[in-house]
Amino acid sequence: FIHHIHAQEAAGPTWARGLLSKDMEEAYHRDEIKTQDFCMSTDSHMDFEPEWDVKMAVMWDDTKNEYAVLSTYVQDIEHLGEDGNGKPIHQVPHLCMVTFTSNVRTYGTKCANNLIRPKLTTVWGAGLSFSKCHAELKVQVDPYTPHIFDGEEFNRAARFWTYGYDIYTPNHVYVLHDYHKSQSNPVTRTWGMNRKQHGNFQDSNKRLRTMLDMPDGESDSEKALRMKKSKFGLGDRRTLDQLIQFTGIDLRNEKASIDGKNRCGNLQWVPFKEHSKGVNYIPKFDNKTEDPLDVPYEATSVWYNDEVDGKGYVKIYSSSAGQEGGTASKSNTEKGDDGLPENIDLDKMHADLLDTIEDVNNGENEEQLVEGGRPADHDLGKMHAELFDSIKNDLENMHQTLADKVDTFLGNTKVLSFGKASDIEIPENAENYYDLQSNNSLPERRAEETGNTKLGVLRGVGKKVKEGAKVVKGYVADHPLIPPAQVHGLNQLPLFVKCNVFIMVFGVIFAIFSSKGTGRAFRRNERKQRE
Repeated sequence: FIHHIHAQEAAGPTWARGLLSKDMEEAYHRDEIKTQDFCMSTDSHMDFEPEWDVKMAVMWDDTKNEYAVLSTYVQDIEHLGEDGNGKPIHQVPHLCMVTFTSNVRTYGTKCANNLIRPKLTTVWGAGLSFSKCHAELKVQVDPYTPHIFDGEEFNRAARFWTYGYDIYTPNHVYVLHDYHKSQSNPVTRTWGMNRKQHGNFQDSNKRLRTMLDMPDGESDSEKALRMKKSKFGLGDRRTLDQLIQFTGIDLRNEKASIDGKNRCGNLQWVPFKEHSKGVNYIPKFDNKTEDPLDVPYEATSVWYNDEVDGKGYVKIYSSSAGQEGGTASKSNTEKGDDGLPENIDLDKMHADLLDTIEDVNNGENEEQLVEGGRPADHDLGKMHAELFDSIKNDLENMHQTLADKVDTFLGNTKVLSFGKASDIEIPENAENYYDLQSNNSLPERRAEETGNTKLGVLRGVGKKVKEGAKVVKGYVADHPLIPPAQVHGLNQLPLFVKCNVFIMVFGVIFAIFSSKGTGRAFRRNERKQRE
């Protein structure tokens, strides 16, 4: 894709890259780009090693990660074709540190030597980005950030990462940049003079700060959240808090590190829940407002809210037809052995409804929907509520049935529960309660000894059960070695224990009397020896 733009109309790298992202999106809808194709974005003034495309694809495959993005500041063109003892050069720039200027800026590079495979890192570089095309289609360059230089790279790194993508430093350099010629050209930065072209720097910088929870962003929390959820906002596979912990960058306080350490060494990969439709699914957004159309959010999304998304609208299908029905019906389908409706695929229903809405947004199938995107003559909110209530009631009935079966099985025994010991009351019919360990009845005298019907410290099987521990609801468990009707004391000890105790006590007394006067005799002998 080529755009002919006069230098006076230029508005910086993100604005220019945004044009290409739009071109790619349109090509995808024309079926000219597939999600499983490889996509690469670079700066201008680049050169390439022979067979660079095959080598880059093989190196990407070495990550063993469908969500991998290879990225770095590439080496200078003077290293083109450079060998070391017949092998390609093995020193690669490694991006892993930032500093704070007007925004977050990538700060220098480390050098990674002799990597055998790509290395996981925290920072994305605009000079080289190589991945499957589904990454570029999901995480398009934000076109609403003209005149931005500092802040571009980490913002896109954050968006890639929250969408589930992982950035890797490549272990070989097959793409190089003509730094000397490009940076010595005085016209390469003239776009910075066009302060009013396509927007202004202040609004762009505020937008990027809002995305990352940095100071001086959008003060209206609702507007900020809407921006983060929009087409060019954050992803919904990982959270911003997870990003801060992973990168070690304190975005909210504008500090390069949360703990005084960088993340240039080995990193721990952060897992996430993949979208239920898989890696090739490209989220849908409104063409005008750029708000998400994949709502209510599915349960795997970090934006999912049970109070909102758990009660969202879904399309109900006719169970008798086994396919999408001409009318919507209540949840009166036949239920399986587990009590749940059979042949109901809510994810498919939701996906089909979104497709229908998208068709209407594109001017198709308008007769199927009325204003608001709902099927005509159907109250989807009511349908969903009825389906939810039906399933909820079935689950409650199943739970009660299971509880009744447990009570029947246990008979008169009572089940363990959790609670504070101070809140346990001794029932009047305590003799009918049984110890699960020894099956001995509990004497009512236990309750009398406490002075009231509430126990502060309870005796369990072999140990005291204190507040917050597991207790037996409604009774105290008897000790299995001691008859519950007798008082605890020396008389209840077995004979061999009594004998051992007696011998021990007698031995201590004998030792005391035997040693009487030995101390004084010892001191007398010491004095005689000194004399």
